[in-house]
Amino acid sequence: MRVPFVLCAVAALLVACDGSPDPATSPTLSSEASQRAHLDLREGRADLAAAADALSDAIANSSVAAGLTAALADDAVFLSPRSNMVVGKSAIATFLTSDPVAPSALSFTTIKTDVSNDGSQGYTWTQGSVTINIGTGPLELPGMALIYWKRNGAGDWTVAAINISSGGPQALPLAAGFGTPDTRLRRNFPNTDAAAQLEQLLGVDSDFSDASLERTLGVAFEAFAAPDGIAVGGGQFVYGPAAIGEAFAATPDDHVSWVPRFGGVAESGDLGFTVGDASFILPDVSFYTKYLTVWQKQNTGAWKFVADFGSSRPAP
Repeated sequence: MRVPFVLCAVAALLVACDGSPDPATSPTLSSEASQRAHLDLREGRADLAAAADALSDAIANSSVAAGLTAALADDAVFLSPRSNMVVGKSAIATFLTSDPVAPSALSFTTIKTDVSNDGSQGYTWTQGSVTINIGTGPLELPGMALIYWKRNGAGDWTVAAINISSGGPQALPLAAGFGTPDTRLRRNFPNTDAAAQLEQLLGVDSDFSDASLERTLGVAFEAFAAPDGIAVGGGQFVYGPAAIGEAFAATPDDHVSWVPRFGGVAESGDLGFTVGDASFILPDVSFYTKYLTVWQKQNTGAWKFVADFGSSRPAP
């Protein structure tokens, strides 16, 4: 799962012409002198964070159904507790307006943002509150959401996938390094094909599931997490591979597996997402979840997850 990479012989000169070199990013230019190799990712992150804040405001000023639907991509995927995943803008709009288990209120603050090298896709971690409807009426709970975004033809940010669930809040930052990156550049991967990269990424997610069965869940999570990876365990953010592995520790008798159903990858081939269904077959209980995982290609060319968030669903 590695992508060949040859460091540009004139990278130092290119960086010098583009401004003062950043020690954290100066080795990121590839042999492809493309425009995206020079984009300032800090600007893209700020733009996406503003779009996320605008979505929260739109929901507060109207409703979850109206505010969120207006921001959805046509092929968006929606995940929330007590329901199966909902696919497509029209189906999500119907779910939000007519299904009693749909969240009736949602507010959030964006706490981490990152974007792909070409600025066309990105993701946000948020926390705030979510209101669900139960037998006795609406119940407001601390909530969190993982949102994957992509720009439409007009250049506006739209929601490609969103997972909303109760959990948190908690004190931030979680640890040194948690939060929106402040690097200007990241390694560029030239000449990538989005369709081929998506096929590869779905395969990586399947390999992740296989590792869970072969090596136990916690070992697999630690192995597939990026150094700055974040997962949600027990309704709380967990940061870094070692902590994630510990949080998801399981015994050989716990059979946890999943199947990726949908996904997407930026044209720059460095950021993507997968959505799927998971099953937990444990000695004393069995249950099912759905998940949204965000993946980032590391400098080695290997895909590792930077964000993982599961949400319960009804049993099949």
